[in-house]
This record gives sequence, C-alpha cells and structure tokens, in this order.
Amino acid sequence: MVLLSTAYFAPVAYYALLFHEPEIMIEANENYNKQSYRNRMFIGTDQGPLALSVNVEKGYAIKCPIREVRLSGHGDWLHQHEIAFMSNYGSTPFYDFYIDDILKILNSEETLFEMNEKLRQHICHLIGFEPNVRYTTEYVSPETEGIRDLRNPLRPKKDVSMAVPEFMAEPYYQVVGLKHPFMPNLSILDLLFNMGPESILVLRDSITKA
Repeated sequence: MVLLSTAYFAPVAYYALLFHEPEIMIEANENYNKQSYRNRMFIGTDQGPLALSVNVEKGYAIKCPIREVRLSGHGDWLHQHEIAFMSNYGSTPFYDFYIDDILKILNSEETLFEMNEKLRQHICHLIGFEPNVRYTTEYVSPETEGIRDLRNPLRPKKDVSMAVPEFMAEPYYQVVGLKHPFMPNLSILDLLFNMGPESILVLRDSITKA
C-alpha cells in the first residue's frame, strides 16, 4: 500500500501512482510540513517551471495538524494563481473546458486539506478514473510494515526517480513546449489543460512495472 500526503495540484507522478496503485492511503493525521507539495505546485512557463504556493494563516508551523491548517485571506495568493493559470494555460486546448469548476473549488474552501482533496477528487473525475483512496485514522509511523511511505520522499526539491523509480515521464504536448523543451512532472494541471481526456493515456504510460 502506498502512503501519500495531501497535495495542491500534485505533480504527474503523484497522479500516476493514484492511477496504477490498487490501494492508496492519504495521511490525514500528520503535522503540516511547509515547502512541500502539500501547499506548492509547479506550472510550465516560457521561462521554465514556476512554483506557486498557497498562503496559510500565520501560526501554522511545526506540530499543527494538517486538517486544521486554514487558508490565508491575505497576500492575494489566489488571485496570483488565477493570473498565472490564465497567462500560461489560457491558450491550451482544454483550459476553457475546465477552469471555471476548478476556480469554484479554490474559492469555496477554508482549509488546505479540504481544498486539496476536493481538487484531487475533481481532477480524477475529469481525467476519468476513480482511485481506491482512503484516509488514515491516525498518524502512520514510517516504520509501519507493508506501507510504502512517500509522504516526504515525494517532494519538490528531491529527484522524483529516487522516490518513485518506476515513474518514467511520458512526453506529451505542452503549449509552452513550442518555446521550451518538454518539462516533466509538472502539476497535473499542466497535463490536464494540454491533453484533456487523453491525460489518462499519459498516466497509463508513465509507470513501468518490473
């Protein structure tokens, strides 16, 4: 069983695991971990990958339960993300089909965990698969037998091949690729906006089984 953290518009490797693994657990009882996919995503731009982070209310640092982390109403982060989506994906084939419902979720939630999970469920629905996901009922120790713990190994500053060696980024059409080489393992939004329903084929072909 694979154990993942919640994630904000997680990278393609995360969704490839959701697609391929027969059973996934998402950690719902850990403490908040900054500078991770829990509140950070990477989109494609003409200048290369761009990091976008969710602002949370001050005080949510060490030892704050992930379910209690509230989204910040300050800093205008959501407006900045909306502008970044439009600027970099507005000309993609499927942006107009999906963006309105995605923005509704972004604008309706108050906590990081609930926002992330509603977005994940919605994106899986758009792509056309339903992963077998359940949430932990208590914090799972890294030493737990039978668990493949990817909560912290799968993170922005680590090589994805170290955490998920079976992941082989399947190239797909990227609008920004006209000006920049293919950028692997960006946020699932990059795949969704560029490929639409064919995203499921990329996820299918992105995991190599021994």
